[in-house]
This record gives sequence, C-alpha cells and structure tokens, in this order.
Amino acid sequence: MREFTFECNIDGQDYSLGLLALIRYHRDLHVLHEMKRAGAVIETAGAVLSHDDINLLDASQALAISVAVRKSCSPDQIRTMFKTQLADSQQRWRDMNASSVGQPLRACVADITITGISFDEFARNMQAQTPFLQDYPSLHPDHFFIAKDNGKLQGVETFGMYGGPSEMCLTPVQDISLPIPRDESYPFAFGAVATLPDGTVSNAPAFMQFKPIDNGLKVKAGCCFPAAAPDEMVEGHKLHLALEFLGFARTIAAADSSAQKE
Repeated sequence: MREFTFECNIDGQDYSLGLLALIRYHRDLHVLHEMKRAGAVIETAGAVLSHDDINLLDASQALAISVAVRKSCSPDQIRTMFKTQLADSQQRWRDMNASSVGQPLRACVADITITGISFDEFARNMQAQTPFLQDYPSLHPDHFFIAKDNGKLQGVETFGMYGGPSEMCLTPVQDISLPIPRDESYPFAFGAVATLPDGTVSNAPAFMQFKPIDNGLKVKAGCCFPAAAPDEMVEGHKLHLALEFLGFARTIAAADSSAQKE
C-alpha cells in the first residue's frame, strides 16, 4: 500500500491513527457478533467461529473476517437478517423527528488532513463513487451494503455506532441549508439528503467540503441528525466519519499499489 498521512481533529481534539485503529478493531468485533447473532456464518480457514472465538481475534483478523462476511451477503440477505432491527430503526427515526419539530439539526463534523494522496486523485474517486460502490464494507465496520439506482445511493449502515442498522437513500443536492458553516476556503463541496425506504425524510443530511493542499487535501466531513438524536449517536458519528475517510484513503492507496504491480 502506498504511504500516506492522515490527521483528524474533532471538536478541537486530535485522534491519532492508533486510536482510530483501536476504535475500528472493537467495532469490527461488535459487528461480527451482531452478524452472527443475526444468522450469518462467521468463519475463517473453514472453521466456524463462536462468540468466544470472535473475542480472541486480533485486529487484522477481525477486519478481514468482518469485511469478508459483509461482502458475502446480498442486500436482500442483509435485509432479511436484520429485518427486526431495520424496522425498529425506521420507527426510531420517525420518533426522533417527531420530537424535533421546530428545532435545529445537530451537526457532526470531522476535520481531516490527508497527504500522499492528491486532491485530484481523491476527487476522481469521490466523483465516480468508486470506493462506495466497490469497497463499501471495507470503508467502515458499520457499512453493510450500498447500491446505485438513477443517481441515488441506497444502503444499510449503523449511524453513530449506536443501535442497529438503518436503511437510507441518499440523493445528491446542489444547495443545502444546514447548521454546518460553509467554509469558503474549501472550494469544493457537495451535499445529500437522506430518506427512509418509504420516502420519509430522515433529517440526516450529509455535507462534505474539500480543499487541495500541497501533496494532499483537507476535508470537513459533516452530517446532521434530528435535535432529539441521542448524544451517543451524534458523538459516535463524528468518529464514524473519521473512520470512513480513513477507509477511503486506504482503499485509494491500496488500489494504486495494486495497479503499479500489474
């Protein structure tokens, strides 16, 4: 994998790569337990793993097995395995929004600096949505599947590392008004609105801002939640965004290394 640097600051606090890797490790373990509980077969080298076995995996094993099992499941299999949790999460979003009427959205922002990957290279991947469509489970342990249809992204993920998975549809928008300031020093930005499978607006929009720097880029990765969203969900999703963009960077760096070998 090509070398790159990744710095993250959330609400004035720096998060080292080591700390982000530790968070990812424990989240991979959590998702493996959840997948097994939902009926997925968790195995490695032909051996089926128990919950106790999962707890003894090291970080590289947990990551590899977690990604493999999520990639092995079709969207319909994920929907079937998590049928109850997905229904519960839809109701939870409706309840949060009903309790948030007239109140401003709550913002989540992670400030990220990446070097070793050019802005143009990163932008090409983001525009083509290559990491999302080809490597969605690799980007974050809480990513289950995503598919593109008529310019919209439909997928299942757990928001804020809180509760169970939710199914959402993301639609890109040109203009979006959010409690996340538009930083004009970041010349490139895009937003997306999120809806539940029945078309209900979830009030979980995304807003990303980018600017090129020498040998890299800066990112303000942001999204919002309803006012009544639990603190744990809001704070957890700031870390979710950090891990997600770290996943983007690793995927791009790994793809570049593979291309050079060929």
